[in-house]
Amino acid sequence: MAELWLDGDTPSEADLRAADSLAARMAAFEGIRPFSAVVQELVDYVSRPDFKFDRVRELIEADPALAARIMRVANSAAYRVFEPCSSVSKAVVRIGATNVCELAMAMSAMTFFQDLGGVGEKIRDHSAGTAAVARELTFRLGRATASPKVFLAGLLHDIGKLLLIQTGDTAYAALAGENLAPNSVHLKEQAQWGYDHAILGGQVLMSWKLPEPIPQIVACHHQPKVAQRKSAIVALSVDLLRVADNVDWLLEQQHDADSLHVQKLVQSPDGTRIGLRETTLTELWDDLRTVRQEALSVFK
Repeated sequence: MAELWLDGDTPSEADLRAADSLAARMAAFEGIRPFSAVVQELVDYVSRPDFKFDRVRELIEADPALAARIMRVANSAAYRVFEPCSSVSKAVVRIGATNVCELAMAMSAMTFFQDLGGVGEKIRDHSAGTAAVARELTFRLGRATASPKVFLAGLLHDIGKLLLIQTGDTAYAALAGENLAPNSVHLKEQAQWGYDHAILGGQVLMSWKLPEPIPQIVACHHQPKVAQRKSAIVALSVDLLRVADNVDWLLEQQHDADSLHVQKLVQSPDGTRIGLRETTLTELWDDLRTVRQEALSVFK
């Protein structure tokens, strides 16, 4: 198992528990991998060094639902639209061929869990909001080197929760449905199961062949000290993702920019490392709320 773990690191006990969990074993079955034939072909094709732009467009257009979702994202505030994007070709140019492939994988993974009812929808909305907030922060704070990886990691950062719900564990479904702050759920998971949704999600995304560093970012988003020992892009992306994770929760709870929770976020190690300032976050608060709301509609 050690050679399968992220980044070639020796796996911890929590890593091994996650990899051997029912959720991970279910995810390993070919029959429940969340990628359609079109998305899988797109992934395989874009991995070739000689891939052609027109073929990428053709593959996306072969799946009308996927094409529609790609167009909605390309026209959303998350991609800082200045003029409408009127075709799949323009959407691929705006997002980038490789990035649009990864986005297709992320969106396929999210739609795979639509049958989970209210809890699944809640996690999906939080993931979409976190992704959009994270991407906006990367631009506003001059941290664009982390984008679009942080956007995709945001979409997938709670995939482990969805996988755990898929096992039919009613105790976990109840826990996931609680309105807990982002930095508390994983502690309860570790206490009860010996691993958390972040570690599980990273392991499964790697097994699904999501490109690095996305699995590492997801795996480390509740382990910032571990992330700081990784590459610069992983460390920065985890800090941005953790801040966005909290911002989305605060917005969902209808906190205003002058909330004490917002002030604490600015002063947190994550906020300090990304250069967040209270005046900056206060100025951005309404824009972040707007970006989040749009993301919820885009990913429904």
